[in-house]
Amino acid sequence: MQNAQKVLNLFGGTREKCVGCNKTVYPIEKVTVNGTPYHKSCFKCTHGGCTISPSNYIAHEGKLYCKHHHIQLFKEKGNYSQLENDREKAAMTENLASMEIAAES
Repeated sequence: MQNAQKVLNLFGGTREKCVGCNKTVYPIEKVTVNGTPYHKSCFKCTHGGCTISPSNYIAHEGKLYCKHHHIQLFKEKGNYSQLENDREKAAMTENLASMEIAAES
């Protein structure tokens, strides 16, 4: 009986929907970022589809990007003014500068 309750706790009683696919997300397969639930398989870069983690992503205009593709896309546009907060903008500017220095070497 206790095993059945453990299984029920893992797989039952949730109504949370994954933001990526709008399907039910269960605790065993859930990644939560800023209070938003995702399936592990849905938490990926919008541009390249590559795997990202809660510590290595950027949310921009409601979309998720890995840091590499975000820098690449917005360097092409030459515009970081749409970033959601100044800390992200400063980090992207610093990363871009270090990439340019490395490229010059």
